Amino acid sequence: MHIVIVWAGGSWISNLAHIIWDLWYKNIIAIDGFESQITQSLEKKGISVKIGHWKYEIKEDDIVIYSEAVKDSPEVQKAFQLKKEKHLPLKIWNYFEFLWELSKYFRTIWISGTNGKSSSTALAIVSWKKLINDLGLWIVWALVPDLWNMSYYLAEDKKEEFHQLFDFIFTGKKLPYELIKKYYFILEACEYKRHFLHLDLEYLLITNLELDHTDYYKDFEDYKSAFIQMNQNTKKETLVLENNDKNTIKSDFSWFKNLKEIPIQHFELEHVRWKHTDCNASLILWLLKTLNPKLSDEEIIKTFSPFKWIRRRLEYLWETEKGSKIYTDYGHIASSLTLWYQTLKERYPNKKIIWVFQPHQIHRVLLGWEDFKKALQQFDTSIIYDIYAAREPLESFKDEPLFKEQQFKSVTEFWEYFAKDIGTEYIDSFELLEKKLKEISDKDTITAFFTAGDLDFKIRNSDLIS
Repeated sequence: MHIVIVWAGGSWISNLAHIIWDLWYKNIIAIDGFESQITQSLEKKGISVKIGHWKYEIKEDDIVIYSEAVKDSPEVQKAFQLKKEKHLPLKIWNYFEFLWELSKYFRTIWISGTNGKSSSTALAIVSWKKLINDLGLWIVWALVPDLWNMSYYLAEDKKEEFHQLFDFIFTGKKLPYELIKKYYFILEACEYKRHFLHLDLEYLLITNLELDHTDYYKDFEDYKSAFIQMNQNTKKETLVLENNDKNTIKSDFSWFKNLKEIPIQHFELEHVRWKHTDCNASLILWLLKTLNPKLSDEEIIKTFSPFKWIRRRLEYLWETEKGSKIYTDYGHIASSLTLWYQTLKERYPNKKIIWVFQPHQIHRVLLGWEDFKKALQQFDTSIIYDIYAAREPLESFKDEPLFKEQQFKSVTEFWEYFAKDIGTEYIDSFELLEKKLKEISDKDTITAFFTAGDLDFKIRNSDLIS
């Protein structure tokens, strides 16, 4: 029997591989389509990693955990086929279904929102670990240097008990009743396809909301309805920031019930490069004081200040030979690009900003075309890099008005059209991108990469960084 994790290179689902391995399950198979820093980390740990599909044949007694992005992969389809044809009790979960299983046995807190949820989750965990003893498990979608450059945490002194919880989920072995809801589980989760509605929550924290995942949600009303359901499912309280500060991203939460609005405080945090994320720390301050009323503001804020940064959130990488500073960010919606442009311009007012954007999904760009155009035209020099088109076959756009009008025969033609409309260029080769950047970057420029895909890995392994 193996525990098979499909699309293990995802920053979120890879955490499950690490956690399961740390709980002494050495029978893990991690599968992904591409090698990355994340798959290398799994392999370095001793986990069996398969790059490419069909390199492992699913067995009748395997346990399969997969990302929705690869539901049609041969491994996942084989698992469902075996379960159906042979009437097997084969256990198959997508990532959020498995989180749901975990949340049944933990006191679960979810930090959500369109912008700032990774930073806020990481800040909560770092502070919590210093101030409160009963944190058991956490998952965030970015590496956290303050926590040994990991994106998960498993309390070492509680591993024996956690192993019993996981054994119960995997095999049905007897579970001591006193372990149920004994420890806290804090996580950053995603609202894609309403999977977060599986979670058994005590508290829900929301930084801000704007339409995202447009390949699933029809419009903002549809998107909003998912959060309304989540709010209704939350057992204790839903927390948001008061909507009265110029430094926050405005969100209308009037449609929520049982809502607690948190007064905004401003903090000087070393890791944060723009004011809206500083403000999100107000949510964390309130949460920690609720969980431990004996804590003072001063004690909590003292743990905030030295928090450094998280990976791929306007992360400074290096300086090129010509003196251009390189930043990388996960940003893939228009508002994120605008926020980070303002941040970089405020920090480097006399430098030109070179921007490289790897779009994440055609749906997002089609729906937010004018917003992207407005955001991207702010930069001094901009380049569109090859699309990261997870979950999107080109034929699914055949009925889109723009595709009918222009009769695009390939994704490349679409992105060339988009780049031309913005007034920039499209480059689909990393070698050509490297060459271009070496030509145009110097000590008077800042080079910023925005990518939710594989471009970040290529940058880190290129000679752009020494």
